[in-house]
Amino acid sequence: MSDQTENTENHADIGYSQAGAGLKVLYLKRVKSKGHEYLYLAEDVMVDGRLKTKTIENFGRVDRLLPGRLEEILASYPNSRTYLTAQIEETIKRILPLIQKDKPMELQVGSVKVGQRGLLLNYGHFIVKHVWDKYLKLPRPINALQRRSCPKMTCKVNTIAWFLAASKMMEPSSYFDLFGRVDTFVANPIANTSIRQLYAALSYIGQFKDQIMKCAYDHIGDKFGFGKPKLLFFDCTNFYFESPYDSKEEFIMKHHQRRANELEAEGHSYASASDYLKSSQYASELKSAVDAAGRAGRFTRMRGPSKEGRFAQPLMGLALVIDEHGFPLDFELYPGNNSEFGYLKRAVLSIKHKYGITDAFFVADRGLNSSQNLEFIQSIGMGFIVAQKITQQKPEQRREMLSEKGWKSLDLTKDPWAAHLMVDDVDGAAYRYKVCDYTKISYEKLETNGNGPTKRRQIKVKCKIIYTYSEKRKRRDNCVIDALEAKAQDAINQHKHAENPNKTGWKGMLLTQADVENGADNKDKSLYVALDQEKIQEMRALAGYAAMVFDVPQNNEMTPAEAEVAAQCGYKQLVSIEDCFRIAKSTLRLRPVYLKRDDHTLGHCVLCVLGMTMLKIVQYELQQRFGVVMSIRKIQKALNQAKVYSFPSSPNLGKALFLSCDEAKDGQIKGKNGESEAPSNLDYVLAAVGMSPLSLIETDGSLRMRLKIAPQESVLTDWQRGQMAKLTKSVYAAD
Repeated sequence: MSDQTENTENHADIGYSQAGAGLKVLYLKRVKSKGHEYLYLAEDVMVDGRLKTKTIENFGRVDRLLPGRLEEILASYPNSRTYLTAQIEETIKRILPLIQKDKPMELQVGSVKVGQRGLLLNYGHFIVKHVWDKYLKLPRPINALQRRSCPKMTCKVNTIAWFLAASKMMEPSSYFDLFGRVDTFVANPIANTSIRQLYAALSYIGQFKDQIMKCAYDHIGDKFGFGKPKLLFFDCTNFYFESPYDSKEEFIMKHHQRRANELEAEGHSYASASDYLKSSQYASELKSAVDAAGRAGRFTRMRGPSKEGRFAQPLMGLALVIDEHGFPLDFELYPGNNSEFGYLKRAVLSIKHKYGITDAFFVADRGLNSSQNLEFIQSIGMGFIVAQKITQQKPEQRREMLSEKGWKSLDLTKDPWAAHLMVDDVDGAAYRYKVCDYTKISYEKLETNGNGPTKRRQIKVKCKIIYTYSEKRKRRDNCVIDALEAKAQDAINQHKHAENPNKTGWKGMLLTQADVENGADNKDKSLYVALDQEKIQEMRALAGYAAMVFDVPQNNEMTPAEAEVAAQCGYKQLVSIEDCFRIAKSTLRLRPVYLKRDDHTLGHCVLCVLGMTMLKIVQYELQQRFGVVMSIRKIQKALNQAKVYSFPSSPNLGKALFLSCDEAKDGQIKGKNGESEAPSNLDYVLAAVGMSPLSLIETDGSLRMRLKIAPQESVLTDWQRGQMAKLTKSVYAAD
């Protein structure tokens, strides 16, 4: 009997009866035990304030009942489903009088309207956990790293990591703000975690960034059968901090305060300590300390050229590498005042050694096109596809580009990738290209001991250059030129003067009084007086043209024709890395950063990149499984709207039923209207990752089963139980 009771099928899903609350129903309970099914007549009763199930009659094994006896029993008593429905309707009827003074909600359950008299809880983080566990497969390696390197850490880093990544995917905010609203989640994973443990886990995640990123990408490749990537897209961006001081300024202030404290501890008076801190001796000491810290790489949050116009805030740079499917492989952080040129080499070496890739193309925009970078990529046997400026070409190269000889058209029937090039064009005939031999030459300064003339090394990079021409691009370029020309003419009409010698944009189309008079010395020599028609004609002659340089990896067996198409199509896909930056910055709120420690910032970036990876996994699965193209924004909104409305189900304090709902724009709650309703974005997201949508009403047990909540985890936190207890008392006070 005890074994049978412990194996009750769906007993936890049945919920809790209204015993002691005016509703007493005998119901049929089916039990599976040792391969047989048993049937009982049961009733829920309250004993010492706790709900217990009382067995009224044991009908025995179902397969041994006399013919017709089973039908007779089933017709005499309600089954567990009918019993649960009775509980729900009775609970709603009891809550209804209490919510009449609340704002009415757009929800219909049977014939009863329900208002917001309970807790609205988000369960989207369990969808993310499913992706984290089944696609990235990070729990085991993170737990192993924690046991090996941080055995004394009491909190589970993996649990904190997936929850923080999920919070960024649903409703990104600062970590301090998230910690203050953890009770708005179902089965809050960090209910017993302190804010200090959260930051400690963030530091740990940053410490093992390389192992975590590689493990995640390897499992994605295995899951989808990608194999080693053939195109590696590289680009850099920067993000800003909400801090008035950069790393160097903070170091100087802390050093100053530390020396003042040391002088005070040594017995110096305030006046003598102040005199020392103003002396040249302290200035020399401070300079030595700053130089040592700079060599150690401690100045990372620095002001520099911001790509978002945030010049007042400290910055940090992020160099990202993704594959042809849009999934990140690796990233590096660098100081905000450093150039991004030097980080391509580091990324190339990291990817080559970490993933064993030897025959891939590195694809980058023209901002990273330097002879040193291209020479290095060639030296390790890999290929490159990089944009090339056509406005800074030598005369013979420009004549070669503008010549009518050697142009080709793509055959869309033979080149499967070529269709990607025509997406933004009017028709295939409007796109032409030609391939020419090219040698990129530059000079590199060599380090000397300071004596004698400066030595330089000539760098020659032999590769191919592809010139492309598009009618659509020509129309777009001419529109840009028209707009710049109009601005230049306005400057002439308004009698503006040249402010600096840099002539870019519309300023490059203008001639000053000094230009017209061959440098004559007069007070109006900087006055704009005429359009530079020669420059404008040169710009219009180049409209519609573009160029890129490329070289095939040493171990690649592509034919020249295949390489030409691959280079063009590969560069066309470079826009995907810009999409990754938009997702990280806007959707996941990579910036602004409120953290000060570099290890915390690195952990923050790891979580943002992993969050972006999981969003792209959902997006990829939606398209592969259902042919549904859903934007990242819509996926994020669906995760954020994955909510259940929790309300008390019985006088047994803390017990609840969960109503599956979507939050409407006006703040009202709308219940799911059964199978006749078209699938929502949330339904698609759940199906894409292999989870089933929630039913209209879920119990503690059924919600735990559908969301795959571990048995040791509580569906409601202590605070949530307290809130439900207060509401339960008000609902059943009359009893």
